[in-house]
Order: sequence, then C-alpha cells, then structure tokens
Amino acid sequence: LSTGVSIFLFIWLKQITKDEHQKHNQLIQIAIAFILGGAVGNLIDRALTGEVVDFIQVYYSSYYFPTFNIADSAITVGAALLILDMFLESRRKHTTEDGS
Repeated sequence: LSTGVSIFLFIWLKQITKDEHQKHNQLIQIAIAFILGGAVGNLIDRALTGEVVDFIQVYYSSYYFPTFNIADSAITVGAALLILDMFLESRRKHTTEDGS
C-alpha cells in the first residue's frame, strides 16, 4: 500500500510541476513532498525492520498522546498543508469570480 501511494504521489507531483496553473503553487508541492517523504520513510522502516518504529511519546500527567515517529509527523504536516491549500484555492477562485 505504501509503495502504491508513494508512486501515486510522485506522479501527482510531476504532473503539478508541468501544469501551468499549478506550476507556481509551491504550497501544494511542499505538501505532497511532505506526504511522500513520510510514506517513503515508513516504507523504508517497514522494509528494514518489518514494522514501523514509533519512538516519540508525548504525555502530560496521566494523559498519553499516541506514540508516533518523524515520518508520521511529515504525513500529518503534509495533509494539513493540503487542506490549507484547498481553502486558499477556494478563496482564490471565489475572489477571481467576484472580480475583486
């Protein structure tokens, strides 16, 4: 699954850099790069050790946040940037349609 997702993300990133409308949208390129990097990091981990090694644990008092790794963080940041780009793109289209 990670391999398939990584290939998809790589192809998507290549298409974006060729598309004149998206070519200058660095936010989406950075977002995809973060997700791709995280997916490849987890893929390498799984290939070398047979599992993804989570080693960052955050807790306060008796509350423990689920353990994660740097690759998971990259995927999360990339997904957040994709969502941000969707909101910004929606706003750009709305502004363009209004002529403002």
